[in-house]
Amino acid sequence: MDLKSIPTRYQTPAAAMFALLLGAAWLTAWGWKQRATDVVIERELQRSIAVATSLSNVLLPRYLDDVRRATRTPAAAVGKLDFLKALGEDVTRQVRGQRMIKVKIYDPRGVVVYSTDEREIGGDQIGNQAVQNALVGEAHAKLVRGSNSGEVVDVDDYSRDLVQAFVPANPGTTGKQDAVFEVYADVSAVMADVRQDAHTVWAVANLAGLTVFGVALMILRRAEEAQRRKDAVTGLPGREDAIKAMTELQKNHGAGEPLRVGWLIVGVQRLRQVSAAYGHRVADEVLRQAGIRLSGVRDAGLFRLGGEAFALLVVDRETTEGDEQLAERLARTVIERFESPIESDGHFIIADLAVGIALGRGRMVGPDELMNRAEVSLTEAKRQGTGHWLLYVAGLEQGVRERLQSLRGLREALEHKQFQVYYQPLVGAKTRDLVGCEALLRWKHPVKGIVLPDAFIPLLEETGLIVEVGMFVLREACRQAVVWRKEIHAAFAVSVNLSARQFADPDLLKRVRQILDETRLPADALIVEVTETFLALEPDYAASVLAELRKMGIAVAIDDFGVGYSSLSSLRRLPVDILKIDRSFVSQAPHDPVDASIAQAIAALARGLRLTLVAEGVETEAHAEFTRGIGCDKLQGFLFARPLDVKSFEAAYRPAQDVLSRSISA
Repeated sequence: MDLKSIPTRYQTPAAAMFALLLGAAWLTAWGWKQRATDVVIERELQRSIAVATSLSNVLLPRYLDDVRRATRTPAAAVGKLDFLKALGEDVTRQVRGQRMIKVKIYDPRGVVVYSTDEREIGGDQIGNQAVQNALVGEAHAKLVRGSNSGEVVDVDDYSRDLVQAFVPANPGTTGKQDAVFEVYADVSAVMADVRQDAHTVWAVANLAGLTVFGVALMILRRAEEAQRRKDAVTGLPGREDAIKAMTELQKNHGAGEPLRVGWLIVGVQRLRQVSAAYGHRVADEVLRQAGIRLSGVRDAGLFRLGGEAFALLVVDRETTEGDEQLAERLARTVIERFESPIESDGHFIIADLAVGIALGRGRMVGPDELMNRAEVSLTEAKRQGTGHWLLYVAGLEQGVRERLQSLRGLREALEHKQFQVYYQPLVGAKTRDLVGCEALLRWKHPVKGIVLPDAFIPLLEETGLIVEVGMFVLREACRQAVVWRKEIHAAFAVSVNLSARQFADPDLLKRVRQILDETRLPADALIVEVTETFLALEPDYAASVLAELRKMGIAVAIDDFGVGYSSLSSLRRLPVDILKIDRSFVSQAPHDPVDASIAQAIAALARGLRLTLVAEGVETEAHAEFTRGIGCDKLQGFLFARPLDVKSFEAAYRPAQDVLSRSISA
């Protein structure tokens, strides 16, 4: 039976079942043979008792005095006694035709006073327990191997099957016996039949076992097919098989041998957005191709944990690298395999990955615990953003617990209206007149005070609360913009960030229209900001949604431009009005020629595509001068103002007399 023909997940239990059935067949045959052998021995014992009784009845009356005289004779001189010849002739006559090939007689001491093998006469068997038991009336028999003469030889000599019996001279009585008869009966023919029958029993039992195994194998294959139907996307084994694989690996690990094991869990994120944008078939294809790309990373095994997660079994027998170095090498190997987009039905999708890793030595940490640690690391890696990986360290769970507590706090914040919208001004690069603002979310915590968005936005994204909170920000910003268009300037515009989760909301466009209608804010007074990373991950879907927003009259800005994955071709196709240079390039541009060159290239790109250019992170006059010099239209940063609450914003800008630049509507 070739176990390779059995589905992988069932090879181990199938092998165990096969071995169990063969063992059962062997035990059945062995048990039958033992029982048959016992029957033969018992039968021959009774026959030997009958022969010994006959010998005793015939010989003892005639030779009892001689036996007693032999008892008083030194063992070495017993062989010279004169009655032995006559005793031998009588014994021969009595056992003729009885299949007895050897007879020995012991005196009450346990000394051989007669044997058909004269060399044994006078032999001292006082220490032989079988002889001693027979001397007190207990008959005993066993199966032995022997030569044609009855001499017991090495067990490997299968020339004869003999039943060796020790029979008291007076069977059925207890107490000291006058003599003991040791007789050997040849049962070779009988035992040959027993063995033949045992082989037959083994063959029948083995056939029955193979039949059961075949039926079980058929059931296992059907179960495997059913399992594959459940995971038709990747065809990979699941969590249970992953745990078993590591358990077996640790079990077979020899003590003292270097071994480092662990899990590398890959989270392929934003599949729900892909499914919403292109349908389940495309999302399934992303998963299938992700499995193919991951399958060549490690030879030890790839598993599907369900949802968006895959697990790679890490096995390192060299352990020359440190944990951090091994984790980084493996994580980068995985991430590099997803640098090129995944193509499905004409759509090109860049997989958004996060990687969690947990490592352990030998059997120190069990597979389940390592899996839990890797999942904790994955959760933290997701929180840090696209393309991040994280190696588990002790105490990492505490951060997860704190975020769960924060999640409850976020729900309470939404219910108790603890979220507030702050506004950071945008000014014209040349005039430095106020030209608008960006709406930014803050959490007014009852204990911690004002909490910045970096501390809670990722959790809002992870849980989906960002959709509801994002609509709150949009509604508040639009409502406030209506007020400031009356009190500050009629052309005032507000920018609002939309997250990837909000884009995945199928009701996004309807919600935006509803808010504009409720607040009566003109669509051209609203700018929506999206990240470059999201546009690159979902270019076709993003383009369709942004196109609908522009049809309403809403302007579109790409936030943090330069740090994501946008290509020039995708940027040209996207319905975009504004580019915002990321603060990371602005902060060093006056002093760093590399950052300056990048900022200048972005400015040239914006001019070529006729886009409004906004610089973020303008904190010094040097920043302002540089960004104005490369052609930025608007500036935003601490040089002009930090994000302000409504009262502070109105206090700073309501008295302003400057006329807003017409470029605010760009």
